[in-house]
Amino acid sequence: MKQLKLIGFVIFLFFLTESLNLPTKPQDVDFSTTQKFIEENVGHITTIAFAQYIQEASFEEAEMLAKAMTEYKDQCLANSTLSQCLKLPQDVLLETICAMEGLPQKHNFSHCCSKVNDERRRCFFRNKKGDVGFLPPLPTLDPEVKCQAYKNNSESFLSNYIYEVSRRNPFVFTPTLLRVTDLIEEMTKTCCEEQDKANCFRIKAEAVVRYLKGLSSYQKNVCGAYVKFGQQVLNSIYIVILSNKFPRIEFKELISLLQDVSSKYDVCCEGDAVQCVRGRSKVMSHICSKQDSISNNIKKCCEKKIPERGECIINSNKDDRPNDLSLKESKFTENEHLCEERKADQDIFMANYLIKFTKMAPQLSTDEVTFLGEEMVTALTTCCTLSEEFACVDNLVDLVVGEICGVNENRTINPAVDHCCNANFAFRRPCFEALGADKTYVPPSTSKGLFTFHADLCQAHNEELQRKKDRFLVNLVKLKPELTDEALLSLLTDFTNLVDKCCKVEGPQACFNEQVPELVAKSQVS
Repeated sequence: MKQLKLIGFVIFLFFLTESLNLPTKPQDVDFSTTQKFIEENVGHITTIAFAQYIQEASFEEAEMLAKAMTEYKDQCLANSTLSQCLKLPQDVLLETICAMEGLPQKHNFSHCCSKVNDERRRCFFRNKKGDVGFLPPLPTLDPEVKCQAYKNNSESFLSNYIYEVSRRNPFVFTPTLLRVTDLIEEMTKTCCEEQDKANCFRIKAEAVVRYLKGLSSYQKNVCGAYVKFGQQVLNSIYIVILSNKFPRIEFKELISLLQDVSSKYDVCCEGDAVQCVRGRSKVMSHICSKQDSISNNIKKCCEKKIPERGECIINSNKDDRPNDLSLKESKFTENEHLCEERKADQDIFMANYLIKFTKMAPQLSTDEVTFLGEEMVTALTTCCTLSEEFACVDNLVDLVVGEICGVNENRTINPAVDHCCNANFAFRRPCFEALGADKTYVPPSTSKGLFTFHADLCQAHNEELQRKKDRFLVNLVKLKPELTDEALLSLLTDFTNLVDKCCKVEGPQACFNEQVPELVAKSQVS
């Protein structure tokens, strides 16, 4: 990624406050490399931070911030002794956001601007919204229009993309979003050379989305644990993660690495973009400087540039288990039959972690529930092919629980779910597994168009059709939470058969109009 108009400002401020700290550890040797990376990508880093904090803001307002920051940069370059030029980049960014005329009032964050220092930073963090249903759907462009936009101004194209992705993923770490930006650019360059551009974009975009969703769930789970339960729980989680990822690592080296890992999570979780990039780079430099005692599988990763190096290490294969280390016994996991259930009937399996999720937390949006279901099935596809499927499934359930609980301490769903989310971290998952339907939930008085079907339903195929079926089931549970699982599954089958039948006739809309009353009637007596 090339440098944008926001040249060097954040790195300039950061350099003033920290450049005198000379390297004292092997991993600090990469300091100048990290500084150069931040300087070259300061435009994207600023866009990510702004879009994650002020999700309602427009791209034009993001550009206004860039202009304001550029003017501020010019002041500091002209006179570096100014007191404001000695502040940390995160504080300067938030001060500049608060100083943008009318912006705090327009987007309801004036209360954060009235605070200072740590309190202001925490307020902006708590202001982030995990449920992004208030945002419009991600804009979709014709492939030819995309390619022309990229050709005309690649930096503006990528900035707009990262703005849209960042505001919809407010808790994803900056290095991950920078890597997503790289992937988007690689995808665009490749697909714009293809004859069938649409199919190329579709296939490659699905891979990018899976990548983003996977890391988003993981980061939200860890940050949620850190925010709610503190550093000690975070350290415990990472002892497990690092020991599992690097089974050859010695305990002394594990503790040393743990110090670097845990020290970066407060800044990454709270959205300090510059410090997060530096923290991630420091951790990966530490790992790469001790390859002999940590892992045999990361040599090629360590040769890559930031941020690809970090993502490569995170996704690298784990080392072979030491010969004297036994396998985890399946009797120690409560989820040992999940893979068998999924293999027996994937559609029924999906219809069931949906019915359970919806009855347990009907206050979640339909999009959130269907996403959780899709995430579970997608991850199980990987887990159930591994020799250590039980450990994988256990980790998967933790991620889903973390997704439900969210990161912000102000998230609330219903009394039972909130209790599990805020209970002792070690017992959080068993608490969820014991939950039944939410007894405080009051279903809507009307079906809100649940049984209104249109002919365009027949244009949906494969994944899109499955998504529509999933949404129908979730909304049906929200409307009729008292129905048994068997009755709900029967109605889902009737809906599937109805769509299949009507889409085969010449006039599908007339068929829907004729057949739907029977489905409605069955839902009322089930």
